[in-house]
Amino acid sequence: MHSVLEIAPPATGAPDTGTVGGRLELGFERAPSGKTYLDRQFASYPFHVCRALYLDSAAPGMATVYTQSSSGGLYTQDSLRATVRAGAGAQVHLTTQASTIVHKSARGPASQEMRIVADAEAYVEYLPDPVILLPGAHLVSKVKVQAAASASVVLFDAFLTHDPEGKGRPFDRMISDVVIEDERGRPMAIDRFEAEGSDFSDPAIGVTGGYGCHGTIIAYSPGHEAGKLLEVSRRAAGDFSTSSVGSSLLPGGRGVWARVMASDGADLRSAMTGLWSAMREELTGSPASVRRK
Repeated sequence: MHSVLEIAPPATGAPDTGTVGGRLELGFERAPSGKTYLDRQFASYPFHVCRALYLDSAAPGMATVYTQSSSGGLYTQDSLRATVRAGAGAQVHLTTQASTIVHKSARGPASQEMRIVADAEAYVEYLPDPVILLPGAHLVSKVKVQAAASASVVLFDAFLTHDPEGKGRPFDRMISDVVIEDERGRPMAIDRFEAEGSDFSDPAIGVTGGYGCHGTIIAYSPGHEAGKLLEVSRRAAGDFSTSSVGSSLLPGGRGVWARVMASDGADLRSAMTGLWSAMREELTGSPASVRRK
């Protein structure tokens, strides 16, 4: 696994133009009552969008939307693209029904791209379940956020490995590319890494230390006091003795970045949910309501 750099060359290995594509577009607006509603939606196969739910008693106007897939996961050369826009003052929690399984990529990598636009005073949480990399899987994952200075965006980017036959066969490659920009398109934070399955399965200290699950949490909020956000994140991290968690400030103090390494999916979920909950309460003043899956 290569080191994470704030400035690094763009991720490569995206599928060619012969891929199978799916497209999702969601637009959210804030009503005068304070309630966020789904203003626009378009979904092509394999995407399916559930109606907006209102599950937070402490934030009754926040819209929760689950995205689903009608396929069995991501297959070789699949290419999925999604765009989500939160209008001024909108509050959005976007998640998935379950993890996405990435199958063996025999004829080239699969790719998924998410673009999030957060207008002034918007609050967006993009918290998909970790992708599951099967033996031979090759995934290129890209997330681009464009956020106003007064907006806040919290996002997950996580994966775990699994061999259904229990033989310890590794995935092929995982490429992750997260870019956060201001409203003028200037890069504010970049997190890129590339992991090869054969390296990731190395239990040596300094490589993975035996952990098979990997997660990143980014809370981007230029208008919030980053020191407080970092403090609550580190305090929450102390509650997860079965995981290894590290956190630091984003460039310019525009938020907080945290990395989680865990032995299994349950520990990864517990640590990432706990960190998200702490970040949510610090950013909004309201406790989080954990969603059922």
